[in-house]
Amino acid sequence: MLGLVFTMSAVTASAAEFYAIVDNFAKKPRTAFMDVSVDTTIGAGIDVLFNVYDARGVPLAEFTVAANSYGLASSSSWGNLFNLAAGQPILVRAQTPYAPTDAATLHIDSLGASTIVSIFAILKRDGFPLGMGTDFAVALGTFPSARLLIANLSGSDVAVDVFKGSKGADGFGIYSNPRITATAIWKANLTQNEALSNLIVHASNPIIVQAVIDDGQTIQSFMVLPSQ
Repeated sequence: MLGLVFTMSAVTASAAEFYAIVDNFAKKPRTAFMDVSVDTTIGAGIDVLFNVYDARGVPLAEFTVAANSYGLASSSSWGNLFNLAAGQPILVRAQTPYAPTDAATLHIDSLGASTIVSIFAILKRDGFPLGMGTDFAVALGTFPSARLLIANLSGSDVAVDVFKGSKGADGFGIYSNPRITATAIWKANLTQNEALSNLIVHASNPIIVQAVIDDGQTIQSFMVLPSQ
């Protein structure tokens, strides 16, 4: 069903950036869109810039959506994000003007399952990382089916490992990808061997991580915050 994250552009204190990964997870895709809200105290005429990348990091689309009078801009005004997916995961980026408050939510509707994911900005207002990082801990408990969606936001190639229990040596995770190109996506499908475990995702450069749990009827997905 879904997933979500961005390409590392020049990020400044004048803008907020949100990334998410959209995936149909072998279910029939229907609609996918991202809602972004911006504090209206910055004035009228607020525009939100959207960029979409395929699983290899190749740009697919760039478009701008004007926020309404209450500060909400939805990519649904442009169209259905699934129309760009071609059956593969895609990375969606939204950039807003700097404002006192802002937020983003990803909506995925696949046949028989729908998911809503709250998205964190990749940076705090002081410029320090929030949603992106290099080390993440994931607690999934028991699950029928689960996966980790990982997107490279660093602007250069990144190596990623998934460890069980505790962090080990680079390149020796239970799952390992030595090269994820900029804005590309890696999907790590978990097995029952990873249930009831502390999972650690470690990357050589900043990434975002989204966890997905599928019980065959519903899909739950959430963004994983990096270790602070």
